[in-house]
Amino acid sequence: MRLFVDTGAMTALSAPGDPYHARAVDFLRSLPPGTRLATSSLVFAEAVTLMAARYGQDAAIRFAEGFHGSRLWSVVHYADESMERAAVATMRRFRDKSLSFTDAAVIATVRSEGLDGVFGFDDDFRRCGVALYP
Repeated sequence: MRLFVDTGAMTALSAPGDPYHARAVDFLRSLPPGTRLATSSLVFAEAVTLMAARYGQDAAIRFAEGFHGSRLWSVVHYADESMERAAVATMRRFRDKSLSFTDAAVIATVRSEGLDGVFGFDDDFRRCGVALYP
């Protein structure tokens, strides 16, 4: 299985006070061996911002410092012009869904990389035809 980890799952895994923490941890533990998890620099930036807003600057800094050393990520997709253009095209395709730029980039990446879906808690993905786990 190959999944893209979205902001909601990333912050839930990192913050015991998050309402989705237990669900995210249980799902992560249930994944079969060999599961590959991908994310992006856009999701990382969104997660750091969310951590700061919800849990304070120190929690955001700890999260950010631990991100790149984590063995959780098989792949981190870095935003470049092609990702940005794909995100805009995805926003255009799903203009009736009012997607954020980051969510549009996630959808575009999942499709271009042939991933199985998104590990997250944002129903926008399901509404755009992308499998959402858990």
